[in-house]
Amino acid sequence: MDAMETLISTGINIHEVTKLNNELSRLQATLPKARFLINRGEWGMFKNANLKTLLSQLKDTTYDAEDLLRESDDQALRQKMEDVDRSWAGQLLSSSLNLAKTLIRGSKTRIKEAQEKLDKAVADLEGALNSVGLSIEAVQHMPETSSVIGVPQVFGRDKERDLVIEKLGVCSMIGRDNQRDHVIELLGVPLITWVSTARAKWKREAATVTGTKSASSKTKKLKGESSRAPRLDEAKCIGNVSVLPIFGIGGVGKTTLAQFIYNDPRVQAHFGNRRVWVCVSDLFNKRRITKEIIESFTRKEYKSLFSLEALQVELMEQMGRQKFLLVLDDIWPNANDDWESFYAPFKNGPKGSMILVTTRSQNVADFVATNNCKPIQLEGLDRDIFWEFFSKCAFGEERPESCPQLQDIGQSIASRLCGSPLAAKTIGRLLNMKLTMQHWESVQNSELWELPHRENEILPALQLSYLYLPQELKRCFAFCCMFPKDYSFERDEIVDIWVAEGFVASGGSTRLEDMGIRYLDDLRSRFLFQTDPKYPYQNRYVMHDLIHDMAQSVSVDECLLMQDLSSRNERRMLHAVRHISVEVDDESMKSGMRGIQDLNKLHSLRFGIKLNFEITWFNQLSNILYLNLKGCKLVKLPESMGELNSLRYLDISGSGVQELPKKFWCLYSLQVVDASRSSLKAISPDVIKLINLRRLALPMGCSPKLPEISRLGNLSHLRNLRRFTVGTGDGRKIGELRGMNQLSETLTISSICNVWNEEEAVEASLVEKRYLQKLVLQWRNKGTREVKSSENGVLEALRPPPRIEPLDIQGFGGDIFPPRWFRTESLLTLTTLYLLHCDVLKNLSIPSFPSLKQLWLLANIRLKTVAIIGDSTGGERMLHASSSSSSSSSNGTACLRGLTYIKVYRCEDLQNLDRCLSPEYLPSIESIEIHSSSDLGLSMPVDSFVGFKYLQDLKTSHCKLVCPQGMVLPPSLRRLSIVCGRKVDFPACLQSLTSLNVLHLSSCDGMESIPLGTNLQVKCLLLERCSELSSIGGSHVLSSMRFVNISICPKMHEVEQPFKKCLLTNEEKKEMLKFTDHFYGYNIADF
Repeated sequence: MDAMETLISTGINIHEVTKLNNELSRLQATLPKARFLINRGEWGMFKNANLKTLLSQLKDTTYDAEDLLRESDDQALRQKMEDVDRSWAGQLLSSSLNLAKTLIRGSKTRIKEAQEKLDKAVADLEGALNSVGLSIEAVQHMPETSSVIGVPQVFGRDKERDLVIEKLGVCSMIGRDNQRDHVIELLGVPLITWVSTARAKWKREAATVTGTKSASSKTKKLKGESSRAPRLDEAKCIGNVSVLPIFGIGGVGKTTLAQFIYNDPRVQAHFGNRRVWVCVSDLFNKRRITKEIIESFTRKEYKSLFSLEALQVELMEQMGRQKFLLVLDDIWPNANDDWESFYAPFKNGPKGSMILVTTRSQNVADFVATNNCKPIQLEGLDRDIFWEFFSKCAFGEERPESCPQLQDIGQSIASRLCGSPLAAKTIGRLLNMKLTMQHWESVQNSELWELPHRENEILPALQLSYLYLPQELKRCFAFCCMFPKDYSFERDEIVDIWVAEGFVASGGSTRLEDMGIRYLDDLRSRFLFQTDPKYPYQNRYVMHDLIHDMAQSVSVDECLLMQDLSSRNERRMLHAVRHISVEVDDESMKSGMRGIQDLNKLHSLRFGIKLNFEITWFNQLSNILYLNLKGCKLVKLPESMGELNSLRYLDISGSGVQELPKKFWCLYSLQVVDASRSSLKAISPDVIKLINLRRLALPMGCSPKLPEISRLGNLSHLRNLRRFTVGTGDGRKIGELRGMNQLSETLTISSICNVWNEEEAVEASLVEKRYLQKLVLQWRNKGTREVKSSENGVLEALRPPPRIEPLDIQGFGGDIFPPRWFRTESLLTLTTLYLLHCDVLKNLSIPSFPSLKQLWLLANIRLKTVAIIGDSTGGERMLHASSSSSSSSSNGTACLRGLTYIKVYRCEDLQNLDRCLSPEYLPSIESIEIHSSSDLGLSMPVDSFVGFKYLQDLKTSHCKLVCPQGMVLPPSLRRLSIVCGRKVDFPACLQSLTSLNVLHLSSCDGMESIPLGTNLQVKCLLLERCSELSSIGGSHVLSSMRFVNISICPKMHEVEQPFKKCLLTNEEKKEMLKFTDHFYGYNIADF
C-alpha cells in the first residue's frame, strides 16, 4: 500500500506510461524507413550536393533516434538488475521513482523532438529523391556457399620487375639468363613471402607470379619509365643510398610490383636479411618511419629517446656497412616538405643500398628520386592482358564466348577501368553476382561514370561496388575507415565490434557473431577486404589503400581518423561524427582534447597510441559503444568510466591497467571486455552482473580465476569459458551451465566427482551447447582404485552436442563404457577419443565411427578388452586386447576405417594385442605407439604389420615383439623406434624398409646385427644399450647420415663409443624430439 501511495504521489499513472511506450514504439517503427532512404540517397550523393546535405542530416537524426531508444533499453536493463534483490513492493517503488525521474529529466520531450526531427529529415530526403527520380536496384547478400574468386596471377608486369631489379644492382651479381627466368615462371614465385620483422607494417596485397618470360637484361628503359629531365640543383645529388620511385594511379599495382621485387629470390640473395618494408600512407611522420626502420634492423622494439635527432643518430649506427633495401610504400605529396631532413642520415649510408618508393604522385616521384634513378611510371595493364584478367573476375567459371551480349557490355565497362587490377577485381566481382543483362547494363549505365574525376582515376568504379552492397553491409564497411590504412583486422575482433555497434541484424536462431562472419565473408568476396599476408594462417584481413579512400569518401561525416590535429577541422559537421580513431601522440592529444570532449555523440573512440596521461572526461561520452585503450600505460582507469552506461566493447589488452573502477561491474550492457596481456590483477565476483557479456579475455595472472566464481550461469551469452570447476556450494554446481548455450570452441568441466547423481548431471544440458568443438570431462586429476557406480549414471547424463570433435574423458571412476549416447548417429563428427586414468574400466567398446582419426588410451590400468562395434550388423568385433588368448568373433565388417593414429600407454592389464593391431580393423593406420609398463610385457603381433599399407611411424616400448622368421614390415615405414624390445632379432625384415629414415633401438638385447648400407639407407640412427649388437655393416655406412648417436653397445667395435654426429636443422631436431624423446628422455638439443 505504501508503494502504491508513493506511485500516486509521483504523479505517474498508467495512461502516461502507456503513452510513453507508444511514442518509443513509433520512433522505433520509423527507423527502417529512414535506413532505407539513407541507402537510396547514397546513390545520388556523389552527383547532387543538396542530396548529400540532406543525407547527412538524415543520418545524424537517425543516429540520435537510435541513441535515445538504446538509452531507454539500457535504463530498463539497469532497473532490472538493481531490482533483483528487492522485494516486490521495493521493485515497484524503485521502478516508479525511476520512471518519474526519467520524465522529469525530459525524456518525454526528447522523444517527441527526436520524432519530429526524424520525420522532417525523412520527408526532406524522400521529397528530394522523388524530385530527381532516383531509383535503386535491389541488392542481396552473396549466397553463403559462394567462394571468393581467386586470381593469383600478376598480369603483364615482368618487364617492370626486371628493370627495377636490374637498377637495384642485383643482375650484375646474379645474372638474368633465360633459364633462370623460365624456372621462376614455372615455380610461380609468390609475391609475398613475409619475413617477420619487428614492428614493420607490411603492405598486404599478396599474389603469385605466372605468365610470360622476363624481359631481356639489355632493356634499360620502358614505356612507363619517366623521361624527367635532370635536376637543375646538382648540389642535391645522390649520396651512397639511391632512391628509385615507382609512381602511378591508385590500384594500378605499385605495391604488388614492389612486393614482387622485395621477395624475388635474387633480391633476397643480394640484400640478405637487410630488407625493410615500411608503409608510409598519407601521413609522413619522420619519427615513426625512422623508428620502424631501426626496429626492423634490430628486430626489437626501440624504447629509447623518441626525438628525431636521437632516432637518426641511432639509425646511422644501425645502418652499419652492409647494404640494404628499404621500401617506403605509398608516399603522399605532404612528404616533400620533410623529405630532405628524413633522407639526411642515408646520405652516408652503406654503398649499394637502395630506397624503393611507391607513390601515386609524379611530383613526389620527381622530388625524391636521386639523379642516378629515373622514376618508373606504372601504367594500366595492356588492353588484351587486362581483358583476360577482368573476364576471369567477371565471368568466373563461365566462358565469355558463351555470353556474347554480356561480353560486349563487359568490354565497355573494362575500357573505363584504366587497366587497374584492383578495379578489375572489385567491379568484376560485382558483375559476377548476377550474370544477367539487366544487372550488367545497370552497372554500365550508372551515372557515377559521368561524374568529374581525375584522369585515370578509378574511384567511381570502387564507389559503384559500395553502392551495390546490401544496406547492412554498408555500415560495417564504412565504419572500418576509422582505422588507419594498412590496419590488420582480426576476424572475431571486428565482428564483435560490429555487433557492439548494432550493425549486425538478427538472423533468427543464428548467432549475431555468425551473421557478422557472413557479412565479413561477403565483403571479402567482393575484394573490399583481402587476406593479410603478414598472417597467412590466421583469420586476419586488410583493406587496400584505395578501398580505404573510398570508404572515407562515403562516411565523411561519420568517421574521423585523426592523424594530426588539423584533421579535426576538415569536417564541416564535426558535431555529427560518431567514430574517431586518434593517432596523434600524447603531447598533441593534451592540447587537442577540448574538441573531442564536446563530442558526446561518439559511438566509437579508439586510441592508436599508447595513451600515457590521465583521462578525466569519460563521463561526457554518454553514447559510447566501443572504447579501445589497447596498450595504454595507465595503471588505473578513472571512476568516471563507471558512468558509461551504453558501453558495449572495452579493449584494454596489452595495457598497464591493474585495477578497474568499482562501478565498472554495473555496466550491464557490456558485451566484450578484452584485458588479455594486460596488468589486470583481479576481477570482482560482481562480474556475473554483466549478463550481456559475450567475450571476456583475462590475463594469466588475474585472480580469482573465472571458473572459481559463483553463479557463472548468469553469463548466458558468454562464448569463451574454457573451464568450469564443479563445486559443492550454491552457485558452483554443474547446473550453472544449463543456460550457457553460446559456449564455443573448448570446454573443460573439472571436478565432476562433486556431481552426486544422474539427475544433477542432466541439469548441465551439454547436448544443447551446439557451438562447442572440444569437450573435456574430468572427474579427478588421477584415477581411483574403487568403482564409483554413480559415475556411470553421471556420464550417461553428460551427453555431448552432436558436432563435438575431440572428446576427452579423464579420471572416470565408473566401470561401464560406452554410455548409450556414444554411437555414430549421436556424435556425427567425432575425430578423437582420449581416455586417461579411467582406472576401474575393464572393457571398452568403440562403435565404428567413420570420422574417428585418433585413439588415445593412457594409464587405464585395469583395461583388459577393447571392442569395435559394427553399426550395420549389430555384431561386435573384438580388438581382443586381453589377458586370455581366446579368439573373438569375426562376424560383420566393423572397423575404424578413418583411424590414422593409435596410442596405448601404461594400460597394465593388457598383455597381448594378437588380434588388435590388424589391417582388417585399422585399414588406414599411419602411426602406432605402444608403451607397456607391465612386468609381463605387452605382446605385439608385428608379423601382421605388413598389411598396414599406410603405416609410417611405429614406436614400441617394453613390449614383447613376436617376430617369426621371414617376417616383413610394411615398406611404407619411415620411422621405427623400439625401446626394451624383448626377443628382438629380425635383421632380415629391415631389408624391405627402403623408405626408413629414422631407426631408434634401445635396450634391444636380442639384436645382433643391423644391415645398414644395403637397402636400408637411414638418415638418423640412434642405438644404445643393445648388449648383443656387434655390427652395423661398417663405420663407412655412417658417412651419409645426418644424425648418429651410438652408445653403450659393448660388443660393437666398428666405431668408438659414444659416437655422435648431428647435421640437423633446428626444425628437424624438434621433429626428432617429438618422435624419440617421449620414451627415454634423450635430448637431441645437446648436439
